[in-house]
Amino acid sequence: MRQIVDFLQIAERLECEYRLTRMSDGAQQSVAAHSWNMALMAMVLRPYLVNNVDFEKVLKLCLLHDLPEAIAHDVPLHQQTDAVRVQKHADESVAVNQIVDMLRNDDIRACFAEYDARQSAESRLVKALDVMDTAVQHMCAQDLAYVGEYADNFYWKMFFDDEFAKMFDFEPVLRGVFDEIRQRVADRLKQELDINAGDFVK
Repeated sequence: MRQIVDFLQIAERLECEYRLTRMSDGAQQSVAAHSWNMALMAMVLRPYLVNNVDFEKVLKLCLLHDLPEAIAHDVPLHQQTDAVRVQKHADESVAVNQIVDMLRNDDIRACFAEYDARQSAESRLVKALDVMDTAVQHMCAQDLAYVGEYADNFYWKMFFDDEFAKMFDFEPVLRGVFDEIRQRVADRLKQELDINAGDFVK
């Protein structure tokens, strides 16, 4: 019982770990809220998926994929140089070991390894949902101006790049949803900030 309670105490920190993305009330999104959004999207999209997936595993991966950040913390994408990514991976590996050793549950270790490898249909879907949630936050954010404040519009240049959109092509429903979100974001940029989304595309 002690190890389970210790785990729950660590997992709670994910509610206190914040991402760069902002929500419709202007507050930053917690990593825990991000994981919950992904699980909810998986549930809603499930009837439309063309690839067969183990849905229980998908939900597990949604809930677990960022759990190491409760210990290792989140690093915004625009700050992730090669050296930072190496350190981030090392820190998260230590966190995974701490979590798994605490629970003595090799199934959870396998889930972390599967998500990291991105080889299974489930892990590919969950990674796409990970990115999709950021797109949802771009659409819902109270004020879109903040997104362009980082590294010379780093996030807008990525978001409107066709190569970025291709990551959803393996599931037509994902691509369809992303295209709809991207159009709504483009409309908001024009209406609210008089910014043409096409200006971010080379």
